[in-house]
Amino acid sequence: MFRRTAATLALTTALVAAGAGAASAHECFIANRSAQGNAGASNSANWYTLQIEELYRSGHLFLGGEPLTDAQVETALAMTKEQGVPLSFTVFEKFTIPKSVGELEEVGSQSADGKGVDHFFVAYGDAIVGIFFAAQAS
Repeated sequence: MFRRTAATLALTTALVAAGAGAASAHECFIANRSAQGNAGASNSANWYTLQIEELYRSGHLFLGGEPLTDAQVETALAMTKEQGVPLSFTVFEKFTIPKSVGELEEVGSQSADGKGVDHFFVAYGDAIVGIFFAAQAS
């Protein structure tokens, strides 16, 4: 009984860890692409432009607490701009870049270096969450 439980727990942990790595790769963006390039990419079915305002308006669904008021969202956007976090980003939606978790782990140290393909939440996630909580408390 104990062995079966331990094996199940180990397998579940491995699957969750592998899934989390792959899921986190879906916010790939081209770090050094111009605003004009992002606008062009948004016309493709493979790319989607997300406004940071959308994250702040829905953040309570993931982070808890009350939704931000309009004034709190404006405060959060001002803080975002002050910290140098882009107010929008265009992400690739078709498949994970790179296509496998193994390849993702190999390039993990380059996932927020400001060159080529980066991962938005690796680069800016902590700042965005901190800003959300600061705005929520204001």
